[in-house]
Amino acid sequence: MIVKRKELIENLKKAMPGIESGSATLQGADSFVFHNGKIYTYNDLISVVVPIESDELLSEGLEGSVKADEFFKIINKFSSDEMKLSVTEKGTWLIKCGKAKVEMSLMDFDFESRFENLSPDEDSWVDLNDEFISGIQVCKMNLNKTDFSGIYFEGKDIVSTDGNQLNFYTMKKTELPKFWLSDNSVGELLKLNKLVAIQLSGTWVHFKTEDGTIFSVKTLEFAGYPYDKLKNIINSSSSKKAKIHAKFPESLFTAIDRASSFSIDVLDYSAVRLSISKDKIEVSSERSSGKYTEKVAWDEVIENDFDSFNFYVDSAMMQYISKRTVEFYLFEGPIRDGRQLPRLLFVTENSKHLICTLSVDE
Repeated sequence: MIVKRKELIENLKKAMPGIESGSATLQGADSFVFHNGKIYTYNDLISVVVPIESDELLSEGLEGSVKADEFFKIINKFSSDEMKLSVTEKGTWLIKCGKAKVEMSLMDFDFESRFENLSPDEDSWVDLNDEFISGIQVCKMNLNKTDFSGIYFEGKDIVSTDGNQLNFYTMKKTELPKFWLSDNSVGELLKLNKLVAIQLSGTWVHFKTEDGTIFSVKTLEFAGYPYDKLKNIINSSSSKKAKIHAKFPESLFTAIDRASSFSIDVLDYSAVRLSISKDKIEVSSERSSGKYTEKVAWDEVIENDFDSFNFYVDSAMMQYISKRTVEFYLFEGPIRDGRQLPRLLFVTENSKHLICTLSVDE
């Protein structure tokens, strides 16, 4: 059969997240499986099923499992856009492209039962729209090393936290069962084409894309996620209790970025100091190699009467929030190490972002 090389490569790329990188411990986790007109991959955490688009491969009913790394590399290195693929008397695959010839051995394991057990129910899909991916994009946190890393889903809520930052995104149309995904799984989801449906089945959650690809992810144990506690924290941060309600100037965030060159390391955070008064915000940072100071004027008059005060924020968190909104509420937060540390609440139409300020010895 004549196979369009570029078309096959695109299908293999879609299936790649299910390939086990490094030393595969699960039999077949390092393979592309061709079965029933689809390409399957599975590594015990992610499974991908890609419908084959090539009429030639479909018409021949190609079946079998090949080592993914070697198969993809050689297909990708061929120069011609057409390959000839056939099955030998020995049961191997013979691939010819120009003057080059490759014989691929097939792997022997019961892949049919594995993928049949993982297959989603065709009648149990729940429709998704763009707000699902928007919520993931808003809540995904980089370098979250805490026990609660990843993103949690319940009802209309999408939630993430690292203990100092809390993100809540509320969907308007979609309502989901409870499940919790790792940051790695969420990162792979964001690489997919448009998601159109979702289905939860046991410890797996299945996603269907616009082109018919089924992307399945093993979930984390959601019983350990402190959803109720986090929702109570976000709901108790009422705007009526705010000490200040204002908009940070856009120039503040570039000042914070510059100040981060001399930031103080607090746990895994890069802390800079904000001194807030009705007239201005002073950004400062200092370490043994030098210090930085910059004064930023408010864009709008502050109506609230308050005494000036100081606190520390993580520079990366502030940059993260600035891409979504500059409007904030400031609250008196919990007492830590004998100090009452403020909290900053940022609100958009669909999301709330609560940031705890940091404790630094001065």
